[in-house]
Amino acid sequence: MPKIIALQSTDPTLIDLLHEQGYTVIDMYEAHRNRELVDAYLYTTYHPDALTAYHSVAEPTDIILENEGEIDPLPTTLMLNISGLQPEQVLLILGRRL
Repeated sequence: MPKIIALQSTDPTLIDLLHEQGYTVIDMYEAHRNRELVDAYLYTTYHPDALTAYHSVAEPTDIILENEGEIDPLPTTLMLNISGLQPEQVLLILGRRL
């Protein structure tokens, strides 16, 4: 299953490189509106509304009292400020951390 990247930037070079590497790229605001669970969140500037909103979506679910089995933890989302990074640098970081 391809990794899903929520991207704040509209850099066509980065978007093309991410697609070439097999990542699914969606707009970060679209991800928020649709409450998408993503593997990485790439932003270009500090944007407190976006970060707060995403973390509110990614909170663990409430414990169901009737269920005695283990609840699978939600996957960890990589939060990465890509300001000043070249597209190739972003790919290297994603390759190491995802």
